[in-house]
Amino acid sequence: MAKPIRMPDIGTVEGEVLLARWLKAEGETVRLGEPLLEVETDKGVNELESVADGVLLRQVAAAGSKVAAGDLIAYVGVAGEAVPAVALATAGPTVPLPAAAVPTAPMPAARPGRIPPSLRLLAGRRGVDIASIRGTGPGGALTRADVLAARPGAAATAALSTPAAGPGGVSRARLGGNQAAVARKVSKSWAETPVYHVSMQVDMSRAQAFRTATPVSFDALFVRAVGMALAEFPLFRSHVEGSEVVQLADCAVALAVSVEEDLYAPVLRAADSKTAAALSREIEELAARARSRSLAPAEMEGGCILVSNLGMLPVESFDAIVYPGHSAALAVGAALPTPVAAGGEIRVAPLARLTLSADHRLINGKTAAQFLARVKQILESGAFA
Repeated sequence: MAKPIRMPDIGTVEGEVLLARWLKAEGETVRLGEPLLEVETDKGVNELESVADGVLLRQVAAAGSKVAAGDLIAYVGVAGEAVPAVALATAGPTVPLPAAAVPTAPMPAARPGRIPPSLRLLAGRRGVDIASIRGTGPGGALTRADVLAARPGAAATAALSTPAAGPGGVSRARLGGNQAAVARKVSKSWAETPVYHVSMQVDMSRAQAFRTATPVSFDALFVRAVGMALAEFPLFRSHVEGSEVVQLADCAVALAVSVEEDLYAPVLRAADSKTAAALSREIEELAARARSRSLAPAEMEGGCILVSNLGMLPVESFDAIVYPGHSAALAVGAALPTPVAAGGEIRVAPLARLTLSADHRLINGKTAAQFLARVKQILESGAFA
């Protein structure tokens, strides 16, 4: 009898996930534990394995569909076996995305090894036929550089550059899986969390001198300072869930990473106990995986505060939205040369404005000011080293 395959609960906070790509076609043999399909969530792309041996008889949910945990997505059984008609009729409608938004490049038949999901997704986003790319890695393996260097095919280019236009020349396209997830998160936070803002100017002289002497990123210094402050202010490791306050043991800091129009927030764990140099290396690795859309879901879970740095653009100040599951967010502006009075003299110092957004259900103004003052003290004293 044909075995129904249902979407498992993969722990995402979203009600639905995007079925990005089938890795097996109808009629192909599939083994227990063999990758069967890819799904895209708010946290990245995941391969899901088959829970049965046999032949993929029917793909009930199409690539580009939104599916929820428990939804029927396929049948696996013996070749030629009939698929239950009643189950198909009650499977529910799928919601297809525009063709340009779904990676549809076929798997190459002769390429050594399996192509990572991140490269297939990257090729789909760029409109590149992945089967036509020549791999330059060991044994002819495909690399990210190969995908980035490939030129989109004519058909793919047309699909990406000419979306269907409606009356009056207005075109419409569905939000990508990650963009849609972020949109739902910030909308939920904006509607449910009473947020206020506290800001301070911070003298970045010591931070700039340290960075000149040591090859670390400014992001690492901010994450380190916030991590140290989290260790002293456990309330900032807490968040509100219904009528309960949930406190995390780890001083885990999420860092906003922008990739084109997408936003990712990988988490730096134990940010209070790692050196700035170690954090800088970790941030570089996480940012690289964000750019290749290969961050694992676990790498974006468990944070308690978000750090968002736009000072490199440069932006003087802004307010960051508190993510669900967090109680605060720190927005970092540019360090700008500013006249400062000290000891009866005027000097010019690089001052950056830090703005803390806090959940007023949990954190009062005085506590927020004390937390931000501690971050300021760490940065100005060089205690982050």
